[in-house]
Amino acid sequence: MLTKHIAVFLIVGIILAGNLSLARTVWAENLVQSTVETRLTVALRVGQAELQKLVPPPWQVMAIPEGPMKDANFFVVFIDMFLVQDAQGKPDMGGIARAVPLAASVKNTQSGEVAAMVVGGFMANISSVPGPYKNYVGATIRREQTHKGANLEAGVGEDFWEVRDTRGGTIELRVQYKGALPIRAKSEQKIYSAAEPTFFRIYRMETATDLLKSIPAGINRVQNYQLRVAMPELKNLFDGSEQLVGIVANPLFVRQIFLP
Repeated sequence: MLTKHIAVFLIVGIILAGNLSLARTVWAENLVQSTVETRLTVALRVGQAELQKLVPPPWQVMAIPEGPMKDANFFVVFIDMFLVQDAQGKPDMGGIARAVPLAASVKNTQSGEVAAMVVGGFMANISSVPGPYKNYVGATIRREQTHKGANLEAGVGEDFWEVRDTRGGTIELRVQYKGALPIRAKSEQKIYSAAEPTFFRIYRMETATDLLKSIPAGINRVQNYQLRVAMPELKNLFDGSEQLVGIVANPLFVRQIFLP
């Protein structure tokens, strides 16, 4: 059952119900970029009224209704792209990029479509700001990662991220966890922009997913977790009432990005 949930729930590299098709979807599309990356996603439950202020109509914040990320409505996604290529397969943006998008789980009140919407984010490549979703800001993004294991052990990993924007705001994440065999899956998804609610990009992905922590599913291989957010524009979301729902690691995340 857990494998089924992980295959069915995917949002910006982790889990969202209702917007995933393992078969090829019929969209008119143009390949614009491909990436090979690793990801670490923190799923949270934040105040719905405050989060709705970041989501334009006709979209409405909708917490994930079931599965290992049940009740999560907000996601902080730490992305380390170690290979970025353009449509011709040449290095794009220097071939390496780091970004931290902020995403909400949403539903279109007119069409009923359930989707992921990028409501903001941070990019290390200042020349690419405001980014593909038109709502990123420039930031210094630093990552430190260690992995210790022997013989046939999955090992223990530790990830530290620091995001510092141009105004001095910071996000710090530290996660130490015991690894496990990841689940491999292929998927497709449309990701929308809060800055332009009719705009979306199409992701076609192959991923390896390690569910490190899920409070709804009673899974916990996280040995240490700290998330500190000191961003003025996020203070109403991180007012002390936010709740951790789960943490997902993607040791491998390969995607092709298309525009309709």
